[in-house]
Amino acid sequence: MPIIEADMQHQQKKVSLLRQIESMLPFRQGSLEKRFRKCGKPNCHCAQPGSPGHGPTWVLTRKVKGKTVTKIIREDAVEATMKQSAEFHRFQELIQEYVETNIQICDELLEESKDDFKEAEKGGSKQP
Repeated sequence: MPIIEADMQHQQKKVSLLRQIESMLPFRQGSLEKRFRKCGKPNCHCAQPGSPGHGPTWVLTRKVKGKTVTKIIREDAVEATMKQSAEFHRFQELIQEYVETNIQICDELLEESKDDFKEAEKGGSKQP
């Protein structure tokens, strides 16, 4: 496929990916999990063998500058948080696809410049 045609296809794909990113719903990074905990009181039901403990408490954890940040999520916000987290995963997929498209463009440009270099090398000097 000619370079110009391939370049147009890559540019169209990049524009399409950016439009998809632009139209995304709000998203949030992190892992949502349900936690149970024990309060530490010896007579509490949570101290009994086999008891899961108090809860569930929903928490969202994520890394910020190498540190784990935890946010407690209200029970009525769990479903919305799951959707936001799923949207973040979609965002990551779109970004990865955008990066891969740019890598293809860069590889094709390298191949094109390699071909130009070979042509210059083949001609050589015609000095007497």
